[in-house]
Formats: sequence, structure tokens, C-alpha cells
Amino acid sequence: MKISFVLSVLAVALTVPMMADAQQVYRWVDAGGRVQYSDQPPPPGTKNVQEKNVGGSSIQNNDLSLVAQDAQKKNPVTVYTSECGEACDAAKAYLNKRGIPHTVVDPTRSLELNKKFKEETGGSVVPVLKVGEKRLSGWSESSWASSLDAAGYPKTPPFSKPKPVEDRAGLDSAPPKAPATDAEKAKAAAPSKG
Repeated sequence: MKISFVLSVLAVALTVPMMADAQQVYRWVDAGGRVQYSDQPPPPGTKNVQEKNVGGSSIQNNDLSLVAQDAQKKNPVTVYTSECGEACDAAKAYLNKRGIPHTVVDPTRSLELNKKFKEETGGSVVPVLKVGEKRLSGWSESSWASSLDAAGYPKTPPFSKPKPVEDRAGLDSAPPKAPATDAEKAKAAAPSKG
């Protein structure tokens, strides 16, 4: 009797996590402008439907927190950096570790980016952090942290860290190609018919 009870409890305990991983939640805006959430698909023809996977007691969300979104809107972050060594590496690592959404501008990559760098920073030394209209030249973790804190950015990184955006203005070459998939590699390696 006790063994069957224990086995029943164990079976339920093992199946509950699997059921939670398989659930979907749908988000959409209805015709009246109200945001709707449901475990059932929205009516046909609904636009901008988002599917979220429910795992445990949270919803999968790759967006920034509302605080970070507000800070980004009011005070966008741009870092001017190049292959300048330890200071530039530490500056980029700090922004990535903290999860700050930012644009990276390397003024050595094109004349247009160099011109933009000089116009927006007035200097010739990297790294430079621009938070909204405030500029900080050189790398100082405490100064950068104070500036980002004052702009309203969270001190702790989000669950999913945003990837920096690279400003490619004036670059002559095409953007780097994504690595080939296994199927593309196999197709390229196959002998051609002809």
C-alpha cells in the first residue's frame, strides 16, 4: 500500500514539470486596443501575435525590463571604442556584464565613423561613453557606473543580456556573413552535376 502511494506521488512529481514546459501563452492586441493573454490561440486574422513559453511560474521574455526600456529611450548609450587595448576591452566588458543596451562605434573603421566620433565627442581618445547627452572620456568603472545609474539604468543585468549594436556607417564591405549551416556545408562539398 505504501509503495504504491509513494510511486503515485513520484509519478505526479515527475510529470508536473514536463506539463509546465509544454504550455504556450499567446499575447495580442484586440480590435479595441486591449492587450489579451490566453492559453488558447487568438481569433483568425489577429496581427502581432506573440507566443510565450511558460516554464514554472514565469513567462519567457527576452525584452528589457521596463526600467531599462525607459532609460534607453531617455538616455541612449553609445560607446566609442577601438582595439585600444585593456581600457577599451574593460569598457565593453563592463557594459555587456551589466546588460546595458548600447551602440558600439569604432572610429578607426571608416572616415565617416571617425567624423561622427569627432563631432559627437569633440575628442580623439577612446573609449568614450555617451549616455544621453553626457560624455565621459576614458575608462573609469566608478564614473561610468555613476553616469549609468543617474540615467536610470538597472544596476543588475536582465535575465537575457542585450547584444550591442554596431554602427557600420561608411564601411565599404558588406556585413559579415553568418556561419554556414551544416546543410549549406554539405551542399557546397557535394560534387556538382554537369
